[in-house]
This record gives sequence, C-alpha cells and structure tokens, in this order.
Amino acid sequence: MNKELKKYVTDELLLIANNVTGEYTDKQVQQAKLELYNRGVDDKIIADIMEEKEEAFMRRLDAAARAEQARMDKRNERNRNISYKWREMLFMFMFAPFYLFKRHYLPSDFFPKLKQLKAEKYDLKFRQRIISLLAGDMAWIFIYWVYYSFIKN
Repeated sequence: MNKELKKYVTDELLLIANNVTGEYTDKQVQQAKLELYNRGVDDKIIADIMEEKEEAFMRRLDAAARAEQARMDKRNERNRNISYKWREMLFMFMFAPFYLFKRHYLPSDFFPKLKQLKAEKYDLKFRQRIISLLAGDMAWIFIYWVYYSFIKN
C-alpha cells in the first residue's frame, strides 16, 4: 500500500488521511498520514486544509443531493400522467383473476406492482391498473355466475 500511496497527489492523500467519506480502513488512514509526513506536510497544515476540503465536500454533497432531489421530482411529475396502452389494459382485464394467483403470501408482497407504481408516482397507471383488475375480476365472476346459473342447469 505504501508504494501505491506514492502515486497519489497530496490532495488525494489528505482525503484518505482524514477519511471524509468513511470508506478507508484505519491502516490506510495511518499509511496516508505517514506518506504526508514523509512529504513534509505539517499536521496543522493538514488540519487547516482538511477543514476547508470537508466544507467544500459537504457543499458539493448538499448540491448533489439537491440536484438528485430535483431530478427525482421532475421524473415523478412526468410519471404522474403516463398511461397504459389499451392493449396492456385489455390484457389485465382479460386475465385479472390470474394476477391474484401471482401474488406472494406475505402481506407486504401483496400486489408488488401496485406498490411499485405508487412509489414511483405513476398515479394514472396505478388507477388504471386497479380499475382494469377490478373490472376484469367482476366480469369473470359474472361470466362464472351466468354459466353455472343458466347454462349448466
């Protein structure tokens, strides 16, 4: 590791030595500090530089988090009005009872696709899916009732 540390520039070693991201082991941190000492960087200078770097790192992290949140908000807003194609809704309507058999038996996994649609803010798709599945189930029950009440007898 020591030979590898010689390849790093001082700024990278400062980040490793102060373990800002928390991804380095104690041994790697100690080796980075030793390499900085060998390069003649004073502890006071390291502390001052790292304080500035941590503040800059936190500002970049906050900016990245805000940008990610804005991107997700934009995506969620776009997702709200996305619709199923009529063929997809017809397929759900025709095979609605079979969607019940596809479920898992844990309550948290009941209709995972509906939970996914809700989580990703596909509001229109969520409503369309519920309506298609309920209408399809009611149609199957009606057909079953007609068949066994009138045709079978």
